[in-house]
Amino acid sequence: MPLPEDAEGVIILPRRTSFWAMATLVVGLAGQLLWIGSYAARIDARLEDLAASDQRQAKRDDERYGLVIGRLESLERDRDRLVRLEEQVRIATDLLREIRQEIRPAPRR
Repeated sequence: MPLPEDAEGVIILPRRTSFWAMATLVVGLAGQLLWIGSYAARIDARLEDLAASDQRQAKRDDERYGLVIGRLESLERDRDRLVRLEEQVRIATDLLREIRQEIRPAPRR
């Protein structure tokens, strides 16, 4: 029987292969499949842990963002209140100046 060319993709095995050799090969392949499966499971578990951690971090960030926005709104209200108070102080100061000028006696000549 002529040997096929390599390009044909035929695998040539000896006519008599030991049972133990084949069993060892099959067990080795099965072991590799189990190892790959467990490795993939560990990677999936780690990815799930990272996704859960991401969600917790996003929730914390949302809470902090809400607190910052609330504080910002409070500061804006305080700023508006300060502007009104400043205007009232200016008006009161002007009134006091007018009253002081009216109370002072006119200069005598």
